[in-house]
Amino acid sequence: MKQQHRVVFLSVLLLFFVIPHTLEDFATGEPAKAGIPAPLLALVISAIIAMQALGLFWLGQERRSGLVVQVGVGLFWPLAAGMAQLPTILGGYPYRSGAISILYVGGMIVVGILLCISSIISLRAARGTR
Repeated sequence: MKQQHRVVFLSVLLLFFVIPHTLEDFATGEPAKAGIPAPLLALVISAIIAMQALGLFWLGQERRSGLVVQVGVGLFWPLAAGMAQLPTILGGYPYRSGAISILYVGGMIVVGILLCISSIISLRAARGTR
């Protein structure tokens, strides 16, 4: 159960980076620059955050499906942030609001990877006890 506590902590911490980064995306008009309708992107991001919250709810009920959701979320956010943002960050141009904006992206990548790994470890441990 202690491992699941780590998963819950990492999932909530991931939201700490995802939500402000997403708000920054919309505030700077990034969806329009990428040719993505803002309402569509808002719907997709809301669905992913809702799925993450549902996974947290399932973890509270000690359901295996909560860990499975967190594996997916832990993969999705780092991949999405890395593919969309890292080329710009590594391109040497000033990135949005500077260090804080880079922190959001870096946090999404690092915490997302840790969430995925911790969720997989918890899934394996849960399988071994049943």
